[in-house]
Amino acid sequence: MDIGWAGNLTLFFGLLMIMMLSGMPVAFGFLTLNIVGLYFFLGGMGSLSLLATSSFSSIGQFALIPIPLFILMGELLMRTGLAARTVDAVDHWIGRVPGRLSLSAVGGGTLFGALSGASMASVAMLGSTLVPEMTKRKYKPVMSVGAILGGGGLAVLIPPSALGVLLGALAKVSIADLLLAGILPGLLLACLYVAYFAVRAKLQPELAPPYTAAPTTLSVKLKALLSVSPLFSLIAVVTGTIFLGIATPSESAAMGVIATIILAACYRCLTVQAVKAALISTMTTTSMMLMVIVGSSGFSQLLAATGTTSGLVSAVGDLNLPPIMMIILMQFIVLLLGCFIDTISIMLVSIPVFMPIVAVLGVDPIWFSILILVQLELAGITPPFGVLLFVMKGVQQHLKISEIYLAALPIVIIQIVLVALLMLFPEIVTTLPNMANH
Repeated sequence: MDIGWAGNLTLFFGLLMIMMLSGMPVAFGFLTLNIVGLYFFLGGMGSLSLLATSSFSSIGQFALIPIPLFILMGELLMRTGLAARTVDAVDHWIGRVPGRLSLSAVGGGTLFGALSGASMASVAMLGSTLVPEMTKRKYKPVMSVGAILGGGGLAVLIPPSALGVLLGALAKVSIADLLLAGILPGLLLACLYVAYFAVRAKLQPELAPPYTAAPTTLSVKLKALLSVSPLFSLIAVVTGTIFLGIATPSESAAMGVIATIILAACYRCLTVQAVKAALISTMTTTSMMLMVIVGSSGFSQLLAATGTTSGLVSAVGDLNLPPIMMIILMQFIVLLLGCFIDTISIMLVSIPVFMPIVAVLGVDPIWFSILILVQLELAGITPPFGVLLFVMKGVQQHLKISEIYLAALPIVIIQIVLVALLMLFPEIVTTLPNMANH
């Protein structure tokens, strides 16, 4: 029985929601849906060979190599203690300003994001190192937890971003251009955070009580900077080589891992235990991401084979809405999904549907992908199910989940402001990719 593209879409998403609510792992839920859909809609067992073919082709591509390498970089930096050194160095340079520790969290998150690209690792590291000191200084959660959620989430945008590589692979856009396009929006978001926390600490000092910190001499600042200056070479190795066209994202990621291992050895913090823990965590996360890609590929194939994608695209074209309204609508859908499901699931659900529409609208896919990345960063901190909220709760058990939710709300508003700026001034996204390509 032909139920049309709208009926197919409703059926597929309905089954998907049932499987997610049942507690089935997301990747296995998508695979189950793909198998059932292909079997019943495309004619029995023979159609399942299409899933096997698409599964192999979706993960057997060179463009995905940066994912495990960027994850391994972040794990090594966190587990060897190199990440904590960057936060200490930032703290020395911030000086005696209102909301000093909040600004340290944003600065540390920006640096760690530029070094690793792992938002969960960044929030875990910042939460475990800074929150105890913030609690001791009587910082309210809106200034402590909020700063760490914001600073840690910057890793989604600032390259090397493992989530960015995954999105680029799913959306079939240039990963190098996508990584470069995230630099200026990421730095702009960091500046918005700094301005917010500095102004709020000045206007409401009870939220971040000022304290008389021991004065830091210039020699101490320089010593702190010199102690972590070799870490900045990682930024040059990973981002600089991509921007200059010297290396592909895969090659720069490999060089980044080698440079991280060399630096950890030079700092005498490269231990067997740290390497083992980093490798195990990397394998676990990478396996999950590859399963996600397999599920997304099969879901795209199912939508296309049943005529759902072409029907949806035709329906969107018939709406005669301005392209900017369609972009806003798609972002709103991602933001709404972010309240209930994790970022990987959101990409699986939305990207196979959105990218054909983006092509029809004639919108720059890199610009649109960055907007989606910002929304995915938002999804990580949007109550009630933002994954970074639970990471924060995990590293600081004494905090109530309601306090973490309230602390996240200003960060959500700031990121919405960033989205508005990127839509008004798309050059913020497109400038660096255009420079690299000319």
